[in-house]
Amino acid sequence: MEIEQNIFFDEFKNKLIILENSLIDVKNQNYNYKQEEIDEIFRAIHTIKGTSDLLGMFDVVALTHKAEDLLQYVREDKIKIDADICKLYLELKNFIALVVDNVSQGIFDDSSAERLFIQFEKEFNRFIHIAETEVDEYTPVKTILVVEESAIVRYMIKKIAIDDGYNVLTSDNAEDGWQKIKDNEVDLLFCDFTEPREDAVNFAETIRVDFSTKNMPIVMLLSQSNQESNKLGRSISAKAWLKKPIDEQKVKLVLSKLLAQN
Repeated sequence: MEIEQNIFFDEFKNKLIILENSLIDVKNQNYNYKQEEIDEIFRAIHTIKGTSDLLGMFDVVALTHKAEDLLQYVREDKIKIDADICKLYLELKNFIALVVDNVSQGIFDDSSAERLFIQFEKEFNRFIHIAETEVDEYTPVKTILVVEESAIVRYMIKKIAIDDGYNVLTSDNAEDGWQKIKDNEVDLLFCDFTEPREDAVNFAETIRVDFSTKNMPIVMLLSQSNQESNKLGRSISAKAWLKKPIDEQKVKLVLSKLLAQN
């Protein structure tokens, strides 16, 4: 398995080098690029996307998909690669290298990488919107936070939400979760209440009394629903609950209903 992963990481390194060199060529030509140069960039990003999907790097998959969409508009001459777009792609290359390095060391939860992902998402959406409408404005993507001890549950919800077009932050504890809410504009919270610990309950109560977060939808993650969990849900004004193991369609339904209302 380690040998197979090393092959994947070598593939990343090769494609990142190709991507960087192609972008530098475009930059050095004052953005008077040729179609084959755009095709080379597209192929490198497409390969990175496929390899990222195999390794469960969902943030990279989502961003490279956006990068492909923007390049398609470049191919169709709806937008030109200029200094800002070239810089965005070069910074994306650096971000991918950071995530790959993290994953190679077994690190999947990285707060700085999550924040960077959200910024990249905004920038790609802005340029795509310009290509589609010729207007430099767009509707921000909704951001959700998943606070859950189980890494498997966190990443299941993360993958589902990212595939559905949302930004996702993750945490395995309430204290870090609250810090992420303070540092980011979070639109919805999935929180583990399988065994209602005092820190999780205090976390939810803090959200409800804070003026900036009091209306944030809270979705309870439970192993089962019972009288105690129902009482807790009412006390923290939870909007919904999901039973573990997570059902993809139910997650999508909750997201569409709750975020459509906010």
